[in-house]
Amino acid sequence: MIRRPPRSTPKPSSAASDVYKRQKEHDRHIAYVSHLSHISSFMLGKTVMDKEDGEHAIYNMAGSGFESTVRLAKSSPEMWSSIFVENKKNIIESLDEYISNINNFKKLIEKSDQETLNNEMRRINGIKEILKGIK
Repeated sequence: MIRRPPRSTPKPSSAASDVYKRQKEHDRHIAYVSHLSHISSFMLGKTVMDKEDGEHAIYNMAGSGFESTVRLAKSSPEMWSSIFVENKKNIIESLDEYISNINNFKKLIEKSDQETLNNEMRRINGIKEILKGIK
């Protein structure tokens, strides 16, 4: 009689685990590079609309920088509110970091610390090189 080793219970597919890990990583990264951009666009549009209510002259002063920055605010609110709720954990994390950066930048302006402002913006200008490699 031939003795066979007992059958082992098959392990769950590591491929399924990898897909789950990649999805979680995707959700975290996309909160920074897409969702945060949309929130910023919506909130800049809101800030200007609330502040300048009834003062249409402000819109005549708005240039291409403003237009390109609020372009994403023309996106579907139904779609984006759903996305924001679905990925809220990652979005809240990215918003906390973004708000911290905005507050630090504000403090530099309040202190009239032009040298640090220049250095900070110069460092951030490095995003040009990073994005150039992506396209």
